[in-house]
Amino acid sequence: MRGARLFDRLTLVFLALTGVVAAVYALIFIIDPFGPPRVPQVVIVTPTLGTPTQTRPPTWTPSPTLPDPTRRPTSTPSRTSTPRPTRTPLPTDTPTPTMTPTPSATTEDVCASFKLLGPPPGQKFNQYDVPVLTWTFGRALGPDEHYDVLLDPPGAGIGSIGWADEVDPKNKNCGAFCQYQVGLNGVYSGGNFFWTIEIIRVDKNRKVVGTVCKRPDPYLFLWP
Repeated sequence: MRGARLFDRLTLVFLALTGVVAAVYALIFIIDPFGPPRVPQVVIVTPTLGTPTQTRPPTWTPSPTLPDPTRRPTSTPSRTSTPRPTRTPLPTDTPTPTMTPTPSATTEDVCASFKLLGPPPGQKFNQYDVPVLTWTFGRALGPDEHYDVLLDPPGAGIGSIGWADEVDPKNKNCGAFCQYQVGLNGVYSGGNFFWTIEIIRVDKNRKVVGTVCKRPDPYLFLWP
């Protein structure tokens, strides 16, 4: 009886070991750590017919196209230079006298324009009036020429009382209307006054050396 129990126990142990061995084999079959060696795969690249495409680097710069030595360049006609027109200088502003004789005018023509204008002959002035003598001449005076005002008061004889262009410089080029004021009150006594103008020429010492035109015949006014 005791031997039968021992046999049963050994049988159970044997069956247990058999199950363990079966489990191990099953595990080995599943995991397969010692499986057949793997052969590395070789990729065979088949070349493509045609010209391969060259990849350009990012900084690639196209080279200039060389000219074809067999082709002659077409000649370009030269540009014909056109002469520029000559620039004409603009005239400058130059003050002109009121009456300017033409270059062909003679001394006689200019002297023909030398005339007394007023006061009209025989005009009578009051005591406090200031007579204004007026005349005309056809050109401006030269630097050495002057309008000499001649006055003949009662009983004194004719003589110079001033150079009109020095008293009033605008008379140097007065042209159609020259004038000179004569102060009489407190200087002369009343009566008939004859007057005229003479164009004189002087030297550097202001000495009269000649006349330009013949003096006009005197005019007469009464004062007072």
